[in-house]
Amino acid sequence: MSSASEAPFVELHAPDGAYARVYLDGGQVASWIPCGSSDDRLFVSRAAHYGAGRSIRGGIPICFPQFGPFGPLGQHGFARLSRWHVVQHHTDGASARLLLRLTDSEVTRAQWPYAFAAELSVEVAASVLTVALTVTNTDTQPFVFTAALHPYFAVAEAYATHVAGLAGTRYLDALRDGAESQETGDVLAIEGHIDRVYFGTGDVIVLREPHRGLRLEQRGFTETVVWNPGADGTRSRTDFVDGDEHRMVCVEAAVVRPPVQLAPGAQWTGAQVMTAIL
Repeated sequence: MSSASEAPFVELHAPDGAYARVYLDGGQVASWIPCGSSDDRLFVSRAAHYGAGRSIRGGIPICFPQFGPFGPLGQHGFARLSRWHVVQHHTDGASARLLLRLTDSEVTRAQWPYAFAAELSVEVAASVLTVALTVTNTDTQPFVFTAALHPYFAVAEAYATHVAGLAGTRYLDALRDGAESQETGDVLAIEGHIDRVYFGTGDVIVLREPHRGLRLEQRGFTETVVWNPGADGTRSRTDFVDGDEHRMVCVEAAVVRPPVQLAPGAQWTGAQVMTAIL
């Protein structure tokens, strides 16, 4: 197992001082510091695992070609466990940009028998981090997938935060054996263990702390996932530290129902634009 400093990563330094770090294993953004700030807006556990075949506990894991249990593969698919390759890394005007690529191999085809090309674009500038996943079907037959960007956002106290923008949408509650309900409140307070997939959500969700917030815009993704593991969830996982449930909230952009269907040669893109706000 590699340490955080030993595992290969790329740093993005925007001209205005905005910063991001992306690990090649998993194509995983693991740090984002907006311009003019000293606070990392992404959470990574001190007990996180790094290196080939491991997913970092925190940052922004890439769930592809499957989100969660929504498909025939293992939890969250293989993209977060695969080595991505740098295509471009440069500064363009006010932003720093990185483009990574993952293509099918013997290992991926043993799990999911299709040829594909996935590209991950990461751009940082000012108070904004943009992460986009593009999937191209390079096979001769159509395929179906689910996907998500799974950010762990750093918060001062998770149980003093709330999520706005979900009112009126239906959600699947994993803590109630997948029962579906409708969100009736204007805001969703994080009060402990929560694991919900909200369907057909709007383009903008806001994660709000008492002293600051995050504006989360999603493009191409149709679902929003809200997750906090609760105390039992952190204690039962070796890559969490006890108490980590207080320091993070996941608000994820996902495509689950219906899944994406791509014909040969077709392409799909989903993006999440994260803006730090006061």
